[in-house]
Amino acid sequence: MAKSFPKVTSTTAAKLFVCINCGAKVKELYKTYSSSVIKIIKCDECHEVADKYIEFEPIIILVDLVLLSQSAYRHVLYNTDFKLHWKLSLVLLLLESFALWRQKLSNFSDIGNKEDFLEERGFYICCLENIIDNFMIFVILQIISIFLRGTEKKKNNRWDWSNEILLCKTITIANLGKFLLLPIMIWKDNTTEFGLSIHYLLVMGYFLLSFIHVYSVVTNMSKFKAFFVIIFTFMVKHYINGLTTTYLETNYL
Repeated sequence: MAKSFPKVTSTTAAKLFVCINCGAKVKELYKTYSSSVIKIIKCDECHEVADKYIEFEPIIILVDLVLLSQSAYRHVLYNTDFKLHWKLSLVLLLLESFALWRQKLSNFSDIGNKEDFLEERGFYICCLENIIDNFMIFVILQIISIFLRGTEKKKNNRWDWSNEILLCKTITIANLGKFLLLPIMIWKDNTTEFGLSIHYLLVMGYFLLSFIHVYSVVTNMSKFKAFFVIIFTFMVKHYINGLTTTYLETNYL
């Protein structure tokens, strides 16, 4: 059981953890008295176990993430060394780009066969479109977050980049729902266009709900306010990204 507990090293000794129930700061999640005696710390605010997930297997945490558990979001974002978000972001980028590429290729079916190198180049264009898409979400949310919390700076007048890293992790976790695009790519030929549209609509709806939940956790904002922030972000992003996509497809495809 101790193997699943987060390790506190010299670089994380000063780090404050978070109670997954109420979001209050806690200095530590457990105390080790011996190799076989470990006591889990309770939160001083809500008097509940600060982080029950330190005893759970990763698969259970993943299930709770899929179920949009705010406690699971707090555990992953604040109480673990979530260092794989860059690799996970890359996998999600390739997955979403491949789905978009397949969709665009089907739109060219009436035009005729395209040369192989043009089709491959189209995949890279889709990757670039998704990179711009996620970058726009990051920039817009960062501007909104700065506006909401004020211009928080360190004593040396440098930005506290931990907030930016946390926002990157937030976007990555919100994008986990896009793994549900896999059935669209696998069983595309065995369903109708209406069925594909319904599936895509459900995936995007789940993605939106996930984004609202995880953003409300990070900002300590109500889901109602987080809903309007996310909707506004996607409206601005959709407008700007639409202009960029049109330019790329007009000049490079």
